[in-house]
Amino acid sequence: MRPGADVRRYRLDRSAPVAAWAEPAGLDEAQRAVLEHSGGPLLVLAGPGTGKTTTLVEAVARRVEAGLDLGSVLVLTFSRRAARELSERITARVGAAVGGTVAWTFHSWCYSVLREFPRPGDPPPRLLTGPERFTRLRDLIEGSRELGRPHWPASLEVCLRTRGFAEEVEALFARVREVGFDPAGLGALAARAGRPDWAALAEFYTDYLDNLGYDGAVDYPELGHRAVTLVEDPESGQALRARYRAVFVDEYQDTDPAHERLLAALTAGGADLVAFGDPDQSIYAFRGARVRGLLDFPDRFRRADGSPADVRALGVCRRMAPPVLAASRQVASRLPVSGLPVAALRAHRALVPAEPDRAGQVEALSFPSEAAETEAIVDLLRREHLAGGVAWQEMAVLTRSADALPPVARALTAAGVPVDMAGDEPPLAARPAAALLLTALRCADDAASLTAADARALLLSPLGGANPAGLRALGRALREHARAAESAESAGAAAVGSSRADADSSADADGPAEPDAGAARATRGPESSAEMIRAALADPALVPDGVDAGLARPVAEVGALLRAVRRRLRAGGTPRDALWALWEGTGWPARLRFAAASGYGARRRAAEADLDAVVALFDAVGRLGERRGPGGGARGLIADLTSQDFAADNRAGAEIRPDAVRLLTAHRAKGLEWDIVVVRGVQDGAWPDLRAQHSLLGTEQLDTPDRGGLRPPETPRDRWAEERRLFYVAVTRARRRLVVTAVDTAGEDGTAGENGSRRSEFLAELGVPVVDGSSWTPRPLTLTSLVATLRRVSVDQSASPAARRAARRRLAALAAAADHADRPLVPAAHPDRWWGVRDVTSSDVPVVPAQEPIRLSGSSLTSLRDCSLRWFLEHEAHAGRPATTAQSFGRVVHALVDEVTAGRTPADLVALDARLDTVWRHLAFEAPWRSDQERAAAREALARFLDWHAAERGRVVVGSEERFSIDLTVDGRPVRLRGSIDRLELDDAGRVHVIDFKTGRAAVGARDLAEHVQLGTYQLAVREGAVDARVAPNAPSEPGLAAPPEAPDRGEAPDPAEAPDRPEPARLAEAGDRHAVPGGAELVLLRRDADGDRAGPREPGEPTGSPQVQRQEALPAGRAWVDELLGQAVRTIATETFAPTTGPNCDYCSFRRSCPAWPAEGRQVVE
Repeated sequence: MRPGADVRRYRLDRSAPVAAWAEPAGLDEAQRAVLEHSGGPLLVLAGPGTGKTTTLVEAVARRVEAGLDLGSVLVLTFSRRAARELSERITARVGAAVGGTVAWTFHSWCYSVLREFPRPGDPPPRLLTGPERFTRLRDLIEGSRELGRPHWPASLEVCLRTRGFAEEVEALFARVREVGFDPAGLGALAARAGRPDWAALAEFYTDYLDNLGYDGAVDYPELGHRAVTLVEDPESGQALRARYRAVFVDEYQDTDPAHERLLAALTAGGADLVAFGDPDQSIYAFRGARVRGLLDFPDRFRRADGSPADVRALGVCRRMAPPVLAASRQVASRLPVSGLPVAALRAHRALVPAEPDRAGQVEALSFPSEAAETEAIVDLLRREHLAGGVAWQEMAVLTRSADALPPVARALTAAGVPVDMAGDEPPLAARPAAALLLTALRCADDAASLTAADARALLLSPLGGANPAGLRALGRALREHARAAESAESAGAAAVGSSRADADSSADADGPAEPDAGAARATRGPESSAEMIRAALADPALVPDGVDAGLARPVAEVGALLRAVRRRLRAGGTPRDALWALWEGTGWPARLRFAAASGYGARRRAAEADLDAVVALFDAVGRLGERRGPGGGARGLIADLTSQDFAADNRAGAEIRPDAVRLLTAHRAKGLEWDIVVVRGVQDGAWPDLRAQHSLLGTEQLDTPDRGGLRPPETPRDRWAEERRLFYVAVTRARRRLVVTAVDTAGEDGTAGENGSRRSEFLAELGVPVVDGSSWTPRPLTLTSLVATLRRVSVDQSASPAARRAARRRLAALAAAADHADRPLVPAAHPDRWWGVRDVTSSDVPVVPAQEPIRLSGSSLTSLRDCSLRWFLEHEAHAGRPATTAQSFGRVVHALVDEVTAGRTPADLVALDARLDTVWRHLAFEAPWRSDQERAAAREALARFLDWHAAERGRVVVGSEERFSIDLTVDGRPVRLRGSIDRLELDDAGRVHVIDFKTGRAAVGARDLAEHVQLGTYQLAVREGAVDARVAPNAPSEPGLAAPPEAPDRGEAPDPAEAPDRPEPARLAEAGDRHAVPGGAELVLLRRDADGDRAGPREPGEPTGSPQVQRQEALPAGRAWVDELLGQAVRTIATETFAPTTGPNCDYCSFRRSCPAWPAEGRQVVE
């Protein structure tokens, strides 16, 4: 035995003896003629539904009955599904235990040959998956640029780095092997054809094959080439030809020249070759398959006497009802075929139905729009299921391209139709479950790679189990603790301020002092909540003890899991071990298994998809581990998987939902059949698609060496034939009902207009009238629409009493329907689910319990005053709209204003403009022009701020973004007043002035300014002591607070030495235990000029002026209007009387259409 050859193992079979072979009932004359073929090559023309598979199985069984060992029979086909079905049927038909595989795909058989006959001294080759091959090609192309080998033509230099170029190279190499060239042959052809690109690729192909050989790997094209070489080899070829005495090939029209060479070499010893094919279903020219191979079969595979091979045709169609078969004959009659015997071709085309009286239907429909077309398809399928009793899985929608499938899938899903849409799977690393495990593996292997986005993804994932609300609450808690710690640190720093100053003075003489941690934090700004969560995940010690344990649990659990996996890797564990620890380290696997086994609907499908992805991930890791060896680390594994741009071939075959309508392209539908088939989108430009199929590297021009290596250019006639064959495949998938639809917007003159569509002439080829579907107005056949109709009739006073009673009885029956678990099947039918008949509820749980403080701020007081109902819906129900770009604009400008005020950024427009650039790209705008417009407005707002900041007001800055929280008692209820004051300034009389920067475009009216709630709230907070610690005698100034310079130059940083003298804060407030005195408040309108006009667009370089300032007078010493407002707000919340209030703000309210104060805007469901 050859070293390294596979060892065959046998087992004793004690089953009953095989019964004598008996021909099954139902075979027609043409099928029996195939079974009785005496020997030699035979081509069987097998049209759709003619019993091809049955004939093949019976031909194998006939030879076994005649004494041929089943191991001497080789059956080859193209798909795993077909190979599996053939193996099962042959095994069941023969009735004997089989020690080996019966039916193979071409690739699987070739791989078995390579493993059986390895090269001397080499282990069996490892087969690359598609993604692995593509990644290797891209890497080698990149390396070739650095090495300068080969010398790429200048015309290709610009595209060498692109994915598209790698795809072109991959396709060219596949075609080179298919047609029978090696690198040297390609180089010679390049010289003859004058193709420098092919010459470079021939040299690169040599390097690529050397790389494969060094790694002991083989790709699919090379697999076929090496199998042909082995079959042609005198030693191994003789062994294979002696083994197989009969070779059967299914779907012969899909073969390429490499397959033909393989079969020719394998049957050269006299083995019977029986090929089944249909020239009318040759639709894979883009993959290299040639209908010419089937047409040349009789001449290529001749009989022993030198005569052409026999050709037989199966003539009875068992699939299609007579009307569907007749339509398919109309299409087939227009397909050009030459080279086959006339009698056989005539019999092949003249199919007759097995059941002439069987009912069937063919329809051709045109619609004015894609929406109307899709709506009609949805209605048609639902009616077939509900009224006709057709199972979902017995219906399909076919299209020319995959792009046309998603709109149909969305419409069917919205109508409650289960859908299985065939399509290319995303790369393994992009499938959610696999991506999650790879992210966790990366963060475990390299702790420094953990980003804030990674932390959020892991915590919200099934590994962490957190929810967004909990994560936001955790972020707030971490920030609050951080602020408290910073405040304590600042106080400690102030206590040793003088000694630090002395130390700094001495350090100036000896060298730079150590940087101050607090100053460093001020320079970089406060950490975001996301960054704090990331840090806590990396180091659980950063989670303060006061944080709620429930909020911190996901961080603790995921952090512990990552650290455990990191320890395993550091101890020598493999990436596969680490992934398994991540997978088994939580309750996620058990939840997925439970959902897949007992769930239903979308939940079950999602669980199955996740389990499939995890299985595929471990399979891929196993393959890569074999290649990389024991030294391969997690980082390299992740790089390999994430570099793959498409999914590997699924070894188990695509999983098909057993209870869903299939949506797939006509190419994918080949070999399948359904009761009801809808062929959608048959309009000019879409089907037929007559665009020339030209590639960058001219792959389509390559032909076999015996034909000179070059094939003539494809003609429009060739494209028409290919598209018509594809249409023929689509219409022959239907058993009982075929519906072909198109969008047709052509006018009376037959033209479709610039953006219109015109139905394809393929519709006319069906031989049935094309019906205008523009009047199709289906009533939705869904349970939801049925319940709505019955409810409407049940209360319709224009309906008869009998109709109303009948509607109510049917509603009661629907409401009572339940499944085996007593779950309601139509919950919407039960009156308990109808909001219109339910009583208005009240909660026993108060909005704010009496013992807890009522938390208020300036904005909430404003909202309560304007409309207490809106306040409740926004603040308590959290039903408001998300933040807008206007709010993001304001936050950015406020942050930069704070940086200048606190001294972290110079009061210089150039510096601010640079800082603005670093954050602006993170804001989302509807269009680029909108972003540019707002960016210019932000710069102007900052310029106005700098002008205002430099102006002399006789006050000193003592606070920026000053947060406060003060407890009060109002009407006997505890109240916590909170907020953040943009800027605090102190005058020489010790009075505190509140500054509030506004980035809105509108000014406040004079009447509203006097009682501006937010300014009044800030003044109230000052009066009640909220900022006493900042302005008290000997209180330290906020670290880094910068005195504004005088007369700033827009282009240069100001000189702090030129700042005017300022009063010292320590002598501004009088000693004593009374609170600070408010000196008034100001709105600084950064988007309006000082003259009161709103700022408009400016020409580049045009200077801006000072912003408009609106001043509110200081609150009086006694009870003021804001006290009354605060009391009213507390009473509203305490009594929970949230009533709507109409006013100008209603124009911008999110809840207007559901507000009882605006009945004309919409009705409530309880009316």
